[in-house]
Amino acid sequence: MKRLLPALTLILAPALGLAAPVPFQASYAVSVNGMTLGGMDSSLKYTATGYTYQKLTKANGLAAMLSGDTLTERSTGSKQGEQLSAQHYLHHHKSKRKDRRDEFTFTSPTRVTGQYESKPYDLSAPADTIDSALLELRLMDDLASGKPLNYQVASRGKIKPYRFQKLGTETLETPAGSYECEKVQVTADDGKRQTTVWLAPSLHYHIVRAAHRDDDEVIEVTLTRHQAP
Repeated sequence: MKRLLPALTLILAPALGLAAPVPFQASYAVSVNGMTLGGMDSSLKYTATGYTYQKLTKANGLAAMLSGDTLTERSTGSKQGEQLSAQHYLHHHKSKRKDRRDEFTFTSPTRVTGQYESKPYDLSAPADTIDSALLELRLMDDLASGKPLNYQVASRGKIKPYRFQKLGTETLETPAGSYECEKVQVTADDGKRQTTVWLAPSLHYHIVRAAHRDDDEVIEVTLTRHQAP
């Protein structure tokens, strides 16, 4: 469980904004090297003027007894018409041994201010910088629109580039059903870490499966339930 929950943030813009996806609720099984160790619930909700995209991941069974791992990831911001703009982000990883928090605010289109593990930071950022949660919604929107899949992501006091490659289509069988998916992938500069994501056009490009490889460890999330209007 050491790297399970932090890696999930890689699976899945203040200035440019984001076309608002349909609201949804989804559940996923979380596995490490083929063994199911937990579950993740995600939801996108709207108010008249804002949005909240939240993911809650918990270990279960023996993994829960040993580690007590939970991960809360939340992005909130404004909604103007069909455009979303990120304002605040929280990443809180808690276990029996640790309590790590990354929390920041987009104080302007080119400024990110926050704290990581109680250490403050103030970053100058490109105008299209997003948070790790909005990365997933942006990926859904851009894949549907045929746009380049290149992003600047604020995380842990740094701005990190992500460049996804399109790998074609693949049909996946999941507990939630069978889906024809578009497959994309991002690889770290050192080549040791790689994340592959499958998104289903029939579900408004929501994520059906994601796999994160780090050396010999493979962490996967697989859709088990999906609900949308």
